[in-house]
Amino acid sequence: MSSNPQWKMFQPPDSHPSPLQDILDLQHSNMQAKQAYRNGTFSSEYPSSPRDNFSNIGKTSGGNRFNLGNYNLDGCPMGDSVGVYSSGSTNNSSSQYDSMNHPPIRETGIIEKLLHSYGFIQCCERQARLFFHFSQFSGNIEHLKIGDPVEFEMTYDRRTGKPIASTVTKIAPEVVLSEARVTGTVTTEVKGEGSGDNTGRISYENRGECFFLPYTKDDVEGNVILHTGDAVSFQIATNQRGTLGACHVRFENPVHPVKYHGVVCSMKENFGFIERADVVKEIFFHYSEAKTEEELSLGDDVEFIIQTRNGKEVACNITKLPSGSVVFEDVSPEIMRGQVLKPLERGSMQRAAQNDPLPGRIRYRAADHSEVEVPFGDKDQCGEFTLRHGDWVQFQVATDRRDQLKRATNISLLDESFNVSGERREQGVVCILREGFGFIRCVEREHTMFFHFAEVLRLGHELSVGDEVEFTVDPVSTFSANNTRQSAIRIKHLPAGSVSFETLVERGVRGLVQKEAQVPPPAPNNGSPTRTPSQVHTPTRTVPCSVPRAREK
Repeated sequence: MSSNPQWKMFQPPDSHPSPLQDILDLQHSNMQAKQAYRNGTFSSEYPSSPRDNFSNIGKTSGGNRFNLGNYNLDGCPMGDSVGVYSSGSTNNSSSQYDSMNHPPIRETGIIEKLLHSYGFIQCCERQARLFFHFSQFSGNIEHLKIGDPVEFEMTYDRRTGKPIASTVTKIAPEVVLSEARVTGTVTTEVKGEGSGDNTGRISYENRGECFFLPYTKDDVEGNVILHTGDAVSFQIATNQRGTLGACHVRFENPVHPVKYHGVVCSMKENFGFIERADVVKEIFFHYSEAKTEEELSLGDDVEFIIQTRNGKEVACNITKLPSGSVVFEDVSPEIMRGQVLKPLERGSMQRAAQNDPLPGRIRYRAADHSEVEVPFGDKDQCGEFTLRHGDWVQFQVATDRRDQLKRATNISLLDESFNVSGERREQGVVCILREGFGFIRCVEREHTMFFHFAEVLRLGHELSVGDEVEFTVDPVSTFSANNTRQSAIRIKHLPAGSVSFETLVERGVRGLVQKEAQVPPPAPNNGSPTRTPSQVHTPTRTVPCSVPRAREK
């Protein structure tokens, strides 16, 4: 039949002598593709996957000349293993079904390990380590190193069903902190400051492999010195240079538990909170953990250990310490002078609504003539007197030992503030005292003026009836929203004799006595005769006198 001219056009072309040769060529190309995947090198002369090799048969042979049906590919590289390939629409529908059931999830992670042609990524959002192939990295693989933060999509291996990372991209170096805590062992201690090496090492195991991470003294929680062999827990992070390290290192299950100090700052029905002296943080405690005969109260200095229960830190084995044992800050002895930029909100309701524990601000000039602004809180004033914007005050600077935060404390108001502010000052005498408040008899007002003990500027001086004071009248209520009564604020003690309710109008005026003052009769003395006022003769005379202003009621 082949000699017949009309059948020559139906003979197969010379490039494909037989279907068997096509199958052999396909198997040879598959072997080359798999070898390229193992070596991590790819070339344009090889197909990117056995799937492409199979689809190219029809193109080189002028169409789907040989319908091979289902073709089984064994030993395909990870990330491209399907197991059974089919031609036509069957293959397309399979890939669409896979992407529909497993949509890609964009996550961030840290390069934990790099091998010849693949590596592993430690996820930041969860405790997982994902495989990725170098072909999934968009960039120069030589620029990728251990500790680099990356972003990727989590997909599933279609052969094993395990999660893998794909479309891996390197992100800008920044701190990427893993939320889950990892347990490990200290292998190298942090040397002293004079040794020149301030970095230690911690080892931990993950999936049967051992890793080492550096840490510094600042990464350790609490005033704890770690030694070789200590069991610790920590979090993994990268610094701005992309270096992987351990942070928030915590001493776990020590043979001799570390004891911490603090002050009881809050108490409820059967639990409370302790402000720790090592970090700016409060820790929960239950009353049953108190190992003292006396009940705990607010402000008590205590000692305790920390245990983890239900994933949270709690204070245990709480014992009392002598008052003054716990020191949070160092107060400078130097007295500073400054001006109030932002006073505290007045009234307990307004102060309770503030989130900032140090809402006040004072500006002063430092020793190097630079202007410095420091905060202060409601407990830093020498009393609860009213401060106003622009007041001149004197204070001391306190530095917190835990975070080195500076603030103003022992704040007292200077007399020059009254001259600068131009406020109107009045005088009076304390006439009534009650528990926590009193009333002042004013020189320039007929009615008495209410005041609260908190507005007295001098602490340690007990008020008493008859004390002479100077004050400012505040028309704004500070005690109740419905109270419009005026009150005295910024009360200052005056020396005796400073307040006078009379004013001399004229001196040396002469006059005539028209009526004598009634003098009570003296008591009898040794039976001597007494004389009645009518028997006493007082001659009329002219006397000099001074005319005072009428006494205020």
